[in-house]
Amino acid sequence: MSRGRVLLIEADEWVTALLTRFLNEAEYEVHTATSAREGFDKVRELLPDCILCDVVLPDIDGFWVARRVRSEPTIAATTPFLFLTDADDAEARLQGLHVGADLYMSKPFRNEEVVAQVGAMIEMAKRLRKKPDSVGGEAQSAPGAAAFQGDIAHMSLSTILTLLELERRSGRLRIKTDSGRVAMLDVYEGAFARATLDDRVWQAIDFLREVMSWKQGNFVFRNSKVDPPRGNRQPINYLLLEAMRIEDEKGGRGV
Repeated sequence: MSRGRVLLIEADEWVTALLTRFLNEAEYEVHTATSAREGFDKVRELLPDCILCDVVLPDIDGFWVARRVRSEPTIAATTPFLFLTDADDAEARLQGLHVGADLYMSKPFRNEEVVAQVGAMIEMAKRLRKKPDSVGGEAQSAPGAAAFQGDIAHMSLSTILTLLELERRSGRLRIKTDSGRVAMLDVYEGAFARATLDDRVWQAIDFLREVMSWKQGNFVFRNSKVDPPRGNRQPINYLLLEAMRIEDEKGGRGV
């Protein structure tokens, strides 16, 4: 029985052959694509459980694929996304996280490590996708109970926020960095309601631009009653894309 469906978007035939072999041996169903456009088409067709994507592709770069995937109005938007790259470039790594990648691995990498990361991300995604009443039973679905939690180094904030919107969740997301900074986001039926950072209220775009740059820390989302946002409804996915666009125009920031 397959442990999950993996899509590998990679132009290098040797890398594709090696990763396909190791993933198959680990009982994953592997599909491949050699370009960005072909890869995105297969994401929509296959709805994979995990995506491995090289940054450098023949037609468009992998960042384009990640942006398109994260803007999908389907469950594909929450698919774990792992970038593969030839260089340990801090700026490229930051850009990858801004466009919605969950993990970034530099070549040469150990194939066993890639397989292990794929397994960890698929299992994390399964836990996050569980409905509140299916995670830990009745007590877990009560207001104030933790619906899901984890490490932002293993699951990107863009994926978490996209999931909240897709499932029209209401509650509070708390994010704390290893250095002690604390961000709180109130979500009303999947829409941005109110955000604070270090006990100060922030505007939606500025808040997202800041927390998307965080690489280390933990998060917890608790189901709770939240007041509807004032004024027009602000979809999280739209705000994420706008925050990423601004960051792209500025060329990224140091963290």
